[in-house]
Amino acid sequence: MLEEKQNTSGRLAIVDNLIAVAKADTLYCDLYLLRAGYFLQPEMTKENYRNLKQEQIILTNLPSQTRNAMGENNWAKVRELSGHFKTLKEALEKKQPYKDLAQIVYERLEVFIDPFSPGMHAFAGVPLDRLAELRDATVQRLRNLSRADGEWQNFYKRRIEVLSTLVAKLNISGNDVQPASGLLEEEAVSALDAGNFEKLEQLAGDLMHTSTKVPDTPSAKEPPDSPQAATSDYLFTFAPETSKRAQELGLKPFRAPSRHKEFAPLCRLAWHPAYAQTEGNHHGVVHVPDLPLPDELPEPLKTRIQLFAIHPFINSAGVRFLPTMVGEDVLAEDFAEPEKGSAVSKSRLLELLDLPQRDQLSRIQIEAALQEKGHDLLANELGLDPIEFRLVCIPPDLHLRIGLERGWGQQQIWTHFDGYMIMADGKQQALVGGDIRFGGIYDLLGVPLKYTSERLIARFAVVQRKRMATWS
Repeated sequence: MLEEKQNTSGRLAIVDNLIAVAKADTLYCDLYLLRAGYFLQPEMTKENYRNLKQEQIILTNLPSQTRNAMGENNWAKVRELSGHFKTLKEALEKKQPYKDLAQIVYERLEVFIDPFSPGMHAFAGVPLDRLAELRDATVQRLRNLSRADGEWQNFYKRRIEVLSTLVAKLNISGNDVQPASGLLEEEAVSALDAGNFEKLEQLAGDLMHTSTKVPDTPSAKEPPDSPQAATSDYLFTFAPETSKRAQELGLKPFRAPSRHKEFAPLCRLAWHPAYAQTEGNHHGVVHVPDLPLPDELPEPLKTRIQLFAIHPFINSAGVRFLPTMVGEDVLAEDFAEPEKGSAVSKSRLLELLDLPQRDQLSRIQIEAALQEKGHDLLANELGLDPIEFRLVCIPPDLHLRIGLERGWGQQQIWTHFDGYMIMADGKQQALVGGDIRFGGIYDLLGVPLKYTSERLIARFAVVQRKRMATWS
């Protein structure tokens, strides 16, 4: 019995570490939570968790049933219900520690936001001066995991190495935080909002010093995490067998053309925390009244750029989404968009994801299916390493570039896009777009995570995970 308790304690410690690391190293959040589910299963499977939720509903309704029985003077029923309430409550209380963990592992409703992405730490709930501490704590948890979970030891060690590079990329060392100019500007805004003019004076001096140190060259003007700096194409040659099996699932290899040079000047308009204005207790969206956009740009594209200017975006890994528009090799579904009133296509991919149809799916349903099935689908069906690749809703920048060639965006229908728009209150809205009524291929907007419609469809893509990263 003692050994069993120790085993349980050890497994729960691993689950706790995996959840904590998933919230910090969000690029691999899906893999960390998948591994957490493996260690949580002996205590609570996904099915057990679903049953537990049903039992919680029963417990909530028992007092009303008991009150009705009392009104009918049915004291035998009252006694039975009271006993059932006591037994069920005690059972649920014993399972509560597992329930809390299972809720995160099996039913994550919002994407964890990467605290190390440029400008995103506040949305992740991490103060700027705690980033170094979080990095060190995450590295320590990964070391603990590498000792306790030998099967994944190599992966944990790789992440330790990458996280260690944050010292250079974020210029943080121990408890001493020396942020890059963009983060200094953000801290200056916070100091102004708080009326801390002594701190603001100090930061202004630091910014003056920083600006005089940077040479006035095109390469130096862009920080390492800016979309303009990442100009390398994401090229990859899929093995013939992978391409063949992908086509059986309804996926087709594409090389999205690079439009980096064309869009790089526009990417400079992306949301910047130093411009944010405070609304209540939250930093609100950026207000940029006059964007310097070329007159020849289509109006719907101007609207899309405006959204990127006034809202921070994240991808499904919780990492800041800064579209680079570089050349990229992907696998993407290539079905024709259904005309209004026509049937929506199905595929073997949908079957493997255990999704009943392509339309009338909420983002929560889709992400749950991808979390549960995506890893095995990549590894077993396509022969791809889930550490290097990820199955996602097609990203908006890929939908734009591939769609311009394939004629997408010509129907009265929206498509689920990978990623989320962060609103002024910190809530996430799922990205969708492509409806001809609202801009066609350039259409982009956010919808609630539970929103469903027969005119909203899912189109999936296999992308290289490195396209979702900013610092790793």
